[in-house]
Amino acid sequence: MNTSLFEPKAKKDLWYKEPWLLLVVGGPLVVVCASIATGVLAWQGSDKVVAEDYYKQGLMINKDIQRDAKARALNLSASITLDLAAAKLKMQLSANEKLPETVQVSLASSGGKSSSVTEVIRRLPMKQIQPGIYEGDLNSISSLSLNSVKLLHVKVETTEWRLTADWFDPEQRLVHLTAAK
Repeated sequence: MNTSLFEPKAKKDLWYKEPWLLLVVGGPLVVVCASIATGVLAWQGSDKVVAEDYYKQGLMINKDIQRDAKARALNLSASITLDLAAAKLKMQLSANEKLPETVQVSLASSGGKSSSVTEVIRRLPMKQIQPGIYEGDLNSISSLSLNSVKLLHVKVETTEWRLTADWFDPEQRLVHLTAAK
């Protein structure tokens, strides 16, 4: 006779202990968890717009290009040092022509360690104290805290020309600015 009729039936595992279930459900479950984790990381670490008036800055690009060309034509160059003890910003400026009595220095830094990155721009008027030597008082921009700032974007400008550069570690080094090419 057929012995398979008399053999006891094999005991089946419960549905959640079935190894095939891990293969069928496990893969998509891992993908869903990974996409949720990626979404959370993207939301928390998303980049913000650096400048609030980016549209205005885009419209001004042609004027900035003309000002850079004028700085090249004048062969402008500058060196800026920071004197924290005297709370002064000192600059040596050279050009092919006579220099103006005052120039404006803009110091831009990022807004610190918060999750929203904002660019803080401080404008400092600098007066000529000797031919080619300018000085500005840092006390006039009291919100500038250089203890935590490691990078400043510096812009020296008049209505006709401008010089720009990035200033790494302003407490330790001076910065050289030349006309953009």
